[in-house]
Amino acid sequence: MEINELIHLMKEQKILYILSLLSVAMMIDFLSGVLAAKMNHEILSKKGINGIIRKIASMILLVFFLPVALIIPGKTGIVLLTVLYLGYLGMEIQSILENYQKMGIPIALFQTFLKQLQQLFSKKD
Repeated sequence: MEINELIHLMKEQKILYILSLLSVAMMIDFLSGVLAAKMNHEILSKKGINGIIRKIASMILLVFFLPVALIIPGKTGIVLLTVLYLGYLGMEIQSILENYQKMGIPIALFQTFLKQLQQLFSKKD
């Protein structure tokens, strides 16, 4: 497959859109974590700095895999990248919900929704 075809496929699969959602989720996760720590009087600058460093390192790695996906033969690289991004997005959403729970916000509805999504994707055809 030619590079131009792969770049077109990447646009078609909305990889950059997913990466954008992921970066927004990371910001929400960090901010909700800081707010939860402040509300529970557990705010520590060392934890905050470590959180920022982890988010930046994760984003650097996620962006690094964009060109790597292009050199993997066929559509395999794009599919692997999509799975990686969606999996990471799921972990960020779970972390945001945990932060909301620490703040005392009821998340039962969100948990039910996530379980239904998980069941939907885990069904075998």
